[in-house]
Amino acid sequence: MADEFSGPDPFRREVKLELESVYYPLGFHLQLATNCAEINNAAREIWGHYPQAFELPPLRVRVAVEPEGDHPPVPAYRGQEHLMIVAADARNFAVCDHTRSAAFCWLNAATARDRPFTGYYFLEAIANYTLTQLYLTPVHGACVARNGRGVLLCGPSGAGKTSLAYFCARNGWTYISDNESWLMRRSPALLIGNPHRLRFRASARELFPELQAHEPAQDANGKMSIKMEPMGVVSTDYMCGVRRVVFLARQPDGPATLRAILPEQALEYFLSDLPIYDSRIREEQRASLQRIAGLNPVELRYSQLDDAMRQLESLLI
Repeated sequence: MADEFSGPDPFRREVKLELESVYYPLGFHLQLATNCAEINNAAREIWGHYPQAFELPPLRVRVAVEPEGDHPPVPAYRGQEHLMIVAADARNFAVCDHTRSAAFCWLNAATARDRPFTGYYFLEAIANYTLTQLYLTPVHGACVARNGRGVLLCGPSGAGKTSLAYFCARNGWTYISDNESWLMRRSPALLIGNPHRLRFRASARELFPELQAHEPAQDANGKMSIKMEPMGVVSTDYMCGVRRVVFLARQPDGPATLRAILPEQALEYFLSDLPIYDSRIREEQRASLQRIAGLNPVELRYSQLDDAMRQLESLLI
């Protein structure tokens, strides 16, 4: 321990992070400084396709990588007041301060070489946490749009959100996101997604022949899924205005039907998936969720994708 804190720079404040780059996660400005090319590669894989969408102060993320150490376990996340930490072990951790739009991260080379692990558990976690504190509300749902009018597809795991969104996109709709969407709190009903990512369950191969050549693989978070770029999708976009909210209920057979549900029910569903943040932030997020919960939400019961898509089209007439 004495050696660790010896010398004039015991906290490693003066470590040289000479590789600087700019990315736009979810359209927001992020300045990355690191001493490791693998970190830039990981950042480019997850954020490189996003264009800048908002003129706001940048997030500043500093990532130092040192050579010693083994690959760490999955990190834990802990937060109090304005700070959040990502802690895997003594050589792999991050600290975020959303009030300063800043974070620093220490990793070892073994972690940096595992780009999916680093991207998911550290880089995306840092950016997404900070953006949700400052600007965004996360929503568990897929999104597609028709003529610029967005439909948010919600429901529990297995309801078919990704499959229906992909089917619609293969048939002329604009694809926005598969299972993770974000509401811009200061702009009523503006939703942001990731149109370059699709993750299916293995059972989706029964619905889409083009998935037959893709084997399920383990994600960084341990789940098995088929990951691919949207194939045969003519139109994609990063954001849209939400016009309708649809809760999916898959059934074994029968025609697709729509049933109105109460805005209070929709809001309760959204809040049940919302992480616990600072009370002020949670109230802002609740207000944004209340706006979309009031967009005449409906339940769509369906068995066939084409039948379900026709019902979605009827909502936008």
